[in-house]
Amino acid sequence: MNYKLWFWITNIFSSLVRLLIIGKIGLTLDEAHYFTYTKYSSLSYFDHPPMIAYLIKASNFFFTNTEFAVRFPAVLIFFLSSWILYICAKKLYDEKTAFISVLLLNFLPVFSFLGAVIAIPDSPLALFWLLSLLTFIKIVETSSIKFWYLFGLFTGLAMLSKYNAVFLPISAILFLILSKKHRFWFTRIEPYFAISISFIIFLPVILWNIQNNWASFGFQFNHGFGSSIAKFSFDLLAKAIGAQAGYISPLLFITFVVSIYLCLKDTLKKKNTASLLIFCFSIPILFLFNFVATFNEILPHWPIMGYLVLSIYVAHLTLKFWTIKWFRIYSYLSWGLAFLMIIIVPLHIFYRIVPIKNFLPKDQIENVKHGIPETERIDITNEVYGWKEVGNKIKKILNSYPQSNKPFIFTYKSYLASQLQYCVPELRVFCISDSPNAYDFWQKDLKKFQNKDGLFICNDFFFANPQDRYGTQAFSSYQEIKTLPIYRNGVKIKNFFFTICHSFNPSKLPKEYSKSYIIKQNNIYKELIRYDHTLFKFINDSLKCKALYVFLAPISYFDSKDINISFLIILVICLVILWQNKKDTFWTNFALLASVLAVGSVIEYSMKTYFERPRPLAVFGDENVNIIYEQVHRNSFPSGHTGLAFSISTFMFIQVRKYWYLYIFFGVFSGFYRIYAGSHFPSDVFVAAIIGIISAYIIVELSKEYIKI
Repeated sequence: MNYKLWFWITNIFSSLVRLLIIGKIGLTLDEAHYFTYTKYSSLSYFDHPPMIAYLIKASNFFFTNTEFAVRFPAVLIFFLSSWILYICAKKLYDEKTAFISVLLLNFLPVFSFLGAVIAIPDSPLALFWLLSLLTFIKIVETSSIKFWYLFGLFTGLAMLSKYNAVFLPISAILFLILSKKHRFWFTRIEPYFAISISFIIFLPVILWNIQNNWASFGFQFNHGFGSSIAKFSFDLLAKAIGAQAGYISPLLFITFVVSIYLCLKDTLKKKNTASLLIFCFSIPILFLFNFVATFNEILPHWPIMGYLVLSIYVAHLTLKFWTIKWFRIYSYLSWGLAFLMIIIVPLHIFYRIVPIKNFLPKDQIENVKHGIPETERIDITNEVYGWKEVGNKIKKILNSYPQSNKPFIFTYKSYLASQLQYCVPELRVFCISDSPNAYDFWQKDLKKFQNKDGLFICNDFFFANPQDRYGTQAFSSYQEIKTLPIYRNGVKIKNFFFTICHSFNPSKLPKEYSKSYIIKQNNIYKELIRYDHTLFKFINDSLKCKALYVFLAPISYFDSKDINISFLIILVICLVILWQNKKDTFWTNFALLASVLAVGSVIEYSMKTYFERPRPLAVFGDENVNIIYEQVHRNSFPSGHTGLAFSISTFMFIQVRKYWYLYIFFGVFSGFYRIYAGSHFPSDVFVAAIIGIISAYIIVELSKEYIKI
């Protein structure tokens, strides 16, 4: 049987099915929240690192703001993750095990639906987790140092996806400790260089936390480990395990639990390298979060990366024990139940096939609140319905006001605010809450609404009377609450409530609302910005002289015409050097150099459009910056000219090292020129240089295995 062919058929078919449905289901609260990230470009966010925002913003660029655009990255990433899982399983066992691993992944609800259809940070985390595992397998196989650089790259990208990725270096260290054959790596510099690479990639999140008083780290630590004294609770542990069983599917969950024991047995008794790798990259995260569950409530998807890697071993066991009749019957039942679960969820979303009232006690069935029966209140699929109607209602209310006096939109729950933001992406929604949330970092301008009216919105699930929450001083008066009922297939499933609140006075909010979770920006961040600006002023102003102006004026003139003449000169010089020293492999090196420059350019352009940092001219004003010809105001971070110069210089340093002094001059000159000409801040240049050096080095080192250069 051609398992590789069947893998591609399975992967392509399942992806096409997902593409057919992702645009037909409304966003969940979480997805709307991550969509809102894209409205506030930042180094990182209060709830999560920024990778999910990068992906959704890139997708929105191609598909506009739709449910399809928000979810497309999840489908694409699951397709790639399945491919990487296949390669990992094939390297550890064989093609048959690899195919069963991918098939199993498509049967597990947490991966097949939650991670492959719904846009969540765990999707990119899964991809980079598997890529990190694959590169580590290559390290174990080949002892090649180049794969450490890739391991650092993928670990850093995983950490940009979700904080759980901190377990990746822990897993690698655990393997090196347990594998006597590979402990020599502790005496080599490459593992530490890999950690440095991942740290540099993760640096934006660290800088954001420095800027915001370590708010995200503190929030996630308390969220994960609790803020009170730990006290053992069997109920919490049982609840966590039960929830994980639901995410995996109950019968397959038992198989996974047994596989943990058998994997440990293979690792300790047979000294099996494949088992040890799977053990080290799955058990630490599974153990820690389930240990935390003994004293603090956890979410069932937190340890899910452990199950992802463990699925390879489950596939191996399935094939190993397939000849045993009772195991074969159990496997049919467990896989069948899992498949039924992943089919029921979308079918219920579209056709309401699950009779929820049959699972409720009789007294609860009769409960009605705001005209909504309990059966509708607990149906979580109702969450994705009604938002289009809400958006239309908001626009209708606002259109009844004159343009100069439209009320601002607000609520009191951050996730509800994000859903409202998705309903009306052209407007801005605020969250005035007494608990810390992401909006505290985005809405620092409430005073501009002094004496203006506000439109307060809530629903049955997040119900609140604004007068009870904000009192009679924050707003002078409140109109009668108006209700918008939402129907699904003719059945009333929930209500939205709209209240006009008159004459806002932010200074009179109850004290628990005026206490921002954000303490003033940390002085460390302010000092970094101050040093950046001071160094810019020194280079741009204090070093000003006629000789430099005459030398740089022609370059700046061409830049003002969108011709990067300095790069073209550097490129010609480097190609001449390549021709003289690498004539036999010139065209191969030329193609590789083009790849290096293309990758660096894509990274830098993506960062420019995402961060949209103002240029010095926009920050200081045209009259306070010394310019030559080029005048630009937007997309300062990072410097594209500098990135290209350092990319080509690093490439040439590796290939023809004897002219190293020339390459250093090219890079330093480009960076200095961009600051002197008033086009970039020093930090733009510094980050661009790092991107150019690292991307070029990694691409060249990886290419050496496949081509002669």
